[in-house]
Amino acid sequence: MANISPMLMTRLVGQLTGSLRNLKMYPASHPTSQKLFEASLQLIKEAMGTDSFLSFSLAGNILLLNDNPVPDSRKEVFANFISELGKRSVGQLTFKQGLDRDQLQGFFETMAMDVDQVKAKGGLAAALALRGISNIVATGISYGGGSGSGGSPGGGAALESLLPEQIIAMLKSDPTMVTEMLLKGALAMADTPEGQEKLVSDLDRLALMAKTQGGGEYASMMANVIGGLDQRSSQMVAQVKLDNPEWSDVVRELLTKYSDQELAKLIIDKTEVLALETKNDPVVLAEKLRGMVASIPADNFRKQTLLPLVQAKLQYYGLSAEDCAFVFGQISSTQPVLERYLADISSRPAAEMASEDEVKTLRWIIRRDENCKPALEGFLKLLGGADPGVRESALEKMMLLENDLLSIERFDLVELVIDNITSRLRQESEIRIYQQALAVIQLMADQIKNTRHQSLVSRISKDISDIMLLMADKPVARDMIKILALIGDEAAIRSLILGLLKDPILEAAASALSGIKEKALPYLMDTVKESEDSNMRLKCMYVLNKIGQGVESLAIKALGEDRWFVRRNMAVLLALMGTEDSVPHLGESLDDKDVRVRLEALKAIYKISGKDSEAWLIRALGDKEPEVKKLAIEYLAKVGDEASVDAMTELYAKRDLLSRGETPEVKRQILVSLGQIELKSSAGFLMKASKDRDPDLARTAQDALAGLLKKMKPQQ
Repeated sequence: MANISPMLMTRLVGQLTGSLRNLKMYPASHPTSQKLFEASLQLIKEAMGTDSFLSFSLAGNILLLNDNPVPDSRKEVFANFISELGKRSVGQLTFKQGLDRDQLQGFFETMAMDVDQVKAKGGLAAALALRGISNIVATGISYGGGSGSGGSPGGGAALESLLPEQIIAMLKSDPTMVTEMLLKGALAMADTPEGQEKLVSDLDRLALMAKTQGGGEYASMMANVIGGLDQRSSQMVAQVKLDNPEWSDVVRELLTKYSDQELAKLIIDKTEVLALETKNDPVVLAEKLRGMVASIPADNFRKQTLLPLVQAKLQYYGLSAEDCAFVFGQISSTQPVLERYLADISSRPAAEMASEDEVKTLRWIIRRDENCKPALEGFLKLLGGADPGVRESALEKMMLLENDLLSIERFDLVELVIDNITSRLRQESEIRIYQQALAVIQLMADQIKNTRHQSLVSRISKDISDIMLLMADKPVARDMIKILALIGDEAAIRSLILGLLKDPILEAAASALSGIKEKALPYLMDTVKESEDSNMRLKCMYVLNKIGQGVESLAIKALGEDRWFVRRNMAVLLALMGTEDSVPHLGESLDDKDVRVRLEALKAIYKISGKDSEAWLIRALGDKEPEVKKLAIEYLAKVGDEASVDAMTELYAKRDLLSRGETPEVKRQILVSLGQIELKSSAGFLMKASKDRDPDLARTAQDALAGLLKKMKPQQ
């Protein structure tokens, strides 16, 4: 077994517990749940390494990992995991190589089910098997055994006490002994969900050993063991494992010994299970049953003799005579059904073609004929019909059709459905039907966004975005914004950002973006950085200001970007929503090589710090560009004190090595600003400057002094 570090062990157990408990708050389809499932899978694979399996088991209050006690089992992270296993009476949990995300998600969903629901499915092991989860094996707690495997005396513990070679020899020579020795505990409880669960779990462990050690005789050995069970248990195992690909050889070997009545009962029992799984959808049920019947190891003649034995039960679950014939392979071509439907859709009343029976026929065609597009196009025309009742009825069937198309991966036809429904949103005059179309497209978006079919989500985003921008002044635009926020992918977010430029929907789009801030933030920041449209930048800054948290740190980081306009735009953004934390970084930008960046940084510092910005403003007086100096001098007039007066008077009088002083514009701004600082030092300097050789500057100083003395007179 791989050597698993304590840190990896702790992370793995904590992740499994968190993934399970998360389902109390979020459904499995929620992005948070999906991330947790993916993280759990990666940690399981990391811990398993190249081994064939990874096993957790309980020995009292001690957690065992691959039969080795976990140190500090009383630590909270391990205690929580032990508690979750104990609640569900799980004594051993084994993950096998080949485990994928879908199986792991199915496992968590099953573990999160109500205990009574799990019992109704025959226990946890049976419930997992019914879902086709073959790479996770769960065994119930069995009291009295000393092994961490949870086995009973003479049961699972005996399995561990024998060498694989001994077990294989017993399987070959006397399978009934194996049944008694290894499955005794399970058979003693065979009529209970716990017993069925243990039976399936023990057989899984035995099959793993037989397949590894038994070579080509594996299937017959396991079939002999299962055949040695009582009839009820044997049929239960056959039903559970019937559509499990890892057990196909064993099931084929087992069913060759079944009578017609036993095969019929197997089909009926499986039908009951599949009916629950498919929510009594006859189209999907017929398809699954066809696959099951095809897997039965019998010639076609014998299979046809089974049909009369099961037809009544199949029809009870909604299958028509035609469906039953399809299940048993009597219908090989869909062409006659397709041709009849195409003739009907073009000639019969629209209301009839929107009925349940005709939609069932359409679904039958979609699932079984790759040339189903003309039939679907004919049905979609009903959405644009004159009769509101027909439009409403057709819309009611869209989710069924979408599910069918997704299941057969006809994504081109899903796009066709999406386009037709969004077209209805543009054109529908009946408010009731408009709301119905809106609900359907929302359901589709919510369902598809949690799958891997990102192109379909983008298709919805594009269609919805077109409507939003085209009809921005209509109420429908706000509904489109809600759908785009629900989707929340890149295309949707960029569309919402474009919506900021439409005044009628500015606030709605801004609220939607701030509501999905974690997703929207990078795109808003990119727009502020990159856009050449100042209005667009301003609108995005407005949204970023609404978002608040997390924006400032990103803007500060971007002050170090190579491109000058990005640095400038970030300074503008910080002026809008920055705090004192930004000021030191903006202060560094006062040394930026681009004057446009320095100007915006200076504005931001003044706006954020106000009176406390004096030191930064004085520092900016040393800038080489007159416009930066003038802006700093202008701000000092509002916040300056003695230090500002000293700095400005020094700058006024300063000359370089060539006896060149500041430009008249800078000097004039100094005089104007000094005239606004109510200090004697300001007045004293203005008196001197009023005699400047430059008559314009002298006049400016005189005017500034007069105004200053008027303000200072009441204070004297």
